[in-house]
Amino acid sequence: MLQFSDVKPIELAPLFLGTPTPEYSGFVPRSDKYLEALFENMSKDGIKTILLMGGWEETVYYPSKILKNPSEIDWYAKAFDLAEKFGMEVVLHGVPYKFNDLFTGGKWDPKEELEMEKKIYKELNELYGNRKNFWGWYIPHEAGDRTHRGDIMILLRELPQFLKKMTPNKKVAYAPWFTSRITLGDEATTPEQCATNWDSMLKEIDGIDICLFQDTTAPEDEIEEWFAAITPVFKKHGIELWCVAELFPRFQDKPGIDLFRSVSFEYLMGKMKTVNPYVEKFACWEYETHLYPKSKNPGAKKLNEKYREWIKNRNPLIEIL
Repeated sequence: MLQFSDVKPIELAPLFLGTPTPEYSGFVPRSDKYLEALFENMSKDGIKTILLMGGWEETVYYPSKILKNPSEIDWYAKAFDLAEKFGMEVVLHGVPYKFNDLFTGGKWDPKEELEMEKKIYKELNELYGNRKNFWGWYIPHEAGDRTHRGDIMILLRELPQFLKKMTPNKKVAYAPWFTSRITLGDEATTPEQCATNWDSMLKEIDGIDICLFQDTTAPEDEIEEWFAAITPVFKKHGIELWCVAELFPRFQDKPGIDLFRSVSFEYLMGKMKTVNPYVEKFACWEYETHLYPKSKNPGAKKLNEKYREWIKNRNPLIEIL
């Protein structure tokens, strides 16, 4: 495994406290024991930052006073406490209000979404902004470019600046996807067109510090082409480029994913090695389903065994218990 010693490890992982997209099952209350074991294992696997995802629409897992169905238990506080115990930082994820309706054939009003997001972010900052391990913000309204997901620019022109004004010293992150045949079929762009589109968009966007592109939203044999095309654009605009290493397989002949099967270690390392020269850091989608050694997902335990061995060999200072 030492042939991959030059590859950066995965440092950021999401933690679901709710349903991130309709494909996932609903939130199942976890015990404190379960959560501590999850955080302990993430720490063993080199995860340094947690993206805290806490529900959608009116259902959230913190004591909100503006949304109709908050949790009686402050799961966010538990996550912050455990992250601090294991030396991790926490990114606060906005709560998609009506945005996920797009995944089920519905419609959304970007202006309504923008105003609700401002209220949600303000409340989250009031509740958790003083935590010493609070890293910053994530804007969850993912898009390929300005022509997808409705008028996404209504949000991207305002939300990053809103967050920067509210918390000037905190980072703002966003995770687009590639506009390839894997995601758009006949409507796909070339890598160069994708780069041109983002160059145009970023002239209108101020306040995003990091963009994390989802790696296999490009075809497996074209991943390097897409990252090579966008890298100079994001460098030009002073935005760090990260990669979301997807831990599940994507269909290569049509849009779609095999969400509940983990990729092999060799496949993961191969694509990370390809992308490594272009990005500052790696995140993943997502640890608990695909990389957690206690996951029942097919392939997760085997992937973890090999990944953890690689982490240990790559950095002997990480103790594997």
